[in-house]
Amino acid sequence: MKTTSTPLAGIILLVILFLTTESQAQSTNASPVKRPLIEEYTGAWCASCAFGSVYAEHLEKNYPNAIMVAIHSGDSMMVDYIRKYMFSYYGALPRFLMDRTDFPDNPKTTPGVSAYPWATSLDSLDYFLDKIYNQTPIASVGIEQEYDETKREITATVTATFVENASGEFRLNCFLIEDSVTGGTPYDQANSNFSGWTGAPSFLQDLVNKPTIIKGYVHNHVVREMLGSPEGISASNPTTVTKGSTYSHTFTYKVPQDYRAKNMSMVGVIQRFGPSKETDRQIVNSLYQHLEVEEAPTAVASTFDEKIVELSVYPNPVSSTVTSKLEFYVREAGSISATIVDMQGEEVSQVFSQEFNQGEYRVDLKSLHLENGLYVILLDKDGQIQSKRILIKD
Repeated sequence: MKTTSTPLAGIILLVILFLTTESQAQSTNASPVKRPLIEEYTGAWCASCAFGSVYAEHLEKNYPNAIMVAIHSGDSMMVDYIRKYMFSYYGALPRFLMDRTDFPDNPKTTPGVSAYPWATSLDSLDYFLDKIYNQTPIASVGIEQEYDETKREITATVTATFVENASGEFRLNCFLIEDSVTGGTPYDQANSNFSGWTGAPSFLQDLVNKPTIIKGYVHNHVVREMLGSPEGISASNPTTVTKGSTYSHTFTYKVPQDYRAKNMSMVGVIQRFGPSKETDRQIVNSLYQHLEVEEAPTAVASTFDEKIVELSVYPNPVSSTVTSKLEFYVREAGSISATIVDMQGEEVSQVFSQEFNQGEYRVDLKSLHLENGLYVILLDKDGQIQSKRILIKD
């Protein structure tokens, strides 16, 4: 067989060497990734609620770690017991909750953040989200799932791993959400508060140009169930938890025939519980995972990625002035090593080698002391390699 000396060949050669030699990398201070949970209170009949889709798009662009779900009231997507429980948080709609947190400087009598920022800008919502977005949570969240297509039954095991000692009542939960929900008059979105508003901010102009009733409106992030009820499963964990301890609960759910399983996702949640909704029942951390419904085989299929998924580096390019983050999700507990190689396949930095429980983690990439240029970061778990290109640019 003819060999080549291309950079790709060098990387492949390094991967082989990487698997056959013992890594000298040291452990590092990995922390769970924080995924703030944004709960929107909305309704298809609500003339102001089309704003929620504007904020969702804003979140996806500017806050990629945030998870948004939509709790409906008064329309065909409403789940009545959820609506009744959550109403005491919001009091009105449209409103948003952020980790069910009551911000002391929010001039409201409930923890709901005002959904009327169009008088100024989206900044009035971002202001509160910024307060919790980069916090280091006390626990990571993992999900193991199975879907029986014949029975249309979901089995989801939600796991919380605590990275520090904590006290209080902690509960596990699993939200089921559906995207691309539409179909006829019950799903058309009212929009009368925006139509013809000549003084609307630019970010709402698309709504101003739409009619008072938006036909064929597509609703996303629709909450179909909270399998642990809105308060989570009672007595999931002891009232005192220790660093490194792991707790799990398995939920089952039969998907109704009028829900599209291929459009459904799960949000695993670890949450506090106490007597006061305003101060004692915050969301600790969350994890979003799309429901894995078997599809017809495609021409190209992934042959690894089973135990390490969603590898990302941001900001990318990486510089010495801003600390970049390496994020990855571990499906199964075990040892993971991370190494950086150059485009000739030569190892230039060993980042870490340590044990991880199931969950989503973040590692700071700092003090790399590398010259400007392209590199590849390799994660190895049980012989499975996942890679990501990074650019060093100072």
